Amino acid sequence: MGDFSQDAIRYITITPSGAYFATLNSAADDARAMLLQLLSTDFELLYSLELVAELADLDEEQAMGLFQQLLDRGFVALATTPPEINRGPLEEVLPSRLQALSASGKALLADDQGFCLSSAGYSTEQSEALAAMAADLVSLQQRHQQLLTTQLGLRGASWGILNAAGQSEIGCWAVYIGHQRFTLVISDMPKLNQQAFADILASLARRYLDY
Repeated sequence: MGDFSQDAIRYITITPSGAYFATLNSAADDARAMLLQLLSTDFELLYSLELVAELADLDEEQAMGLFQQLLDRGFVALATTPPEINRGPLEEVLPSRLQALSASGKALLADDQGFCLSSAGYSTEQSEALAAMAADLVSLQQRHQQLLTTQLGLRGASWGILNAAGQSEIGCWAVYIGHQRFTLVISDMPKLNQQAFADILASLARRYLDY
């Protein structure tokens, strides 16, 4: 159980797994809505019962139940120090954090129209071509949505090229910020379970999330 003492100073932080769940798809969900609220804030979130209820847009009892579920699943954490908030422009925040997502330092972020928002480790020509490829995959995913989600029960929307050992050579991870979709393209072994991943999604949420 979390430490919900009102006397203890705790800051709410969102974990990489929480950021991943928040942006996995655009389906309406109370947990996803709260996580997106956390991602999009540009101020330190000092834990309080009132704040949790406001973020969840629920009464205090329901909000605390939901927040406890997020804690239990490792989607959020309570820390004694506030998390760092990256308030700079995307073009300044993204490159170094994209580089951290790949074992080889090669990654990019594209929008659903095939425009490369930022890249690391790729040439300009490679970035443009990969961003266009990612847009084609978005279209492919949408055309086969019924098969993938309804018939096969697959919740994700990520695609990859694998080697003979089943390891990723290049992968495309869908990111939903509300109803807007982006794609992370990552070469070689992805490294999503780190703060850089959550930082990227938080920067996108602050820029693009519609309330």
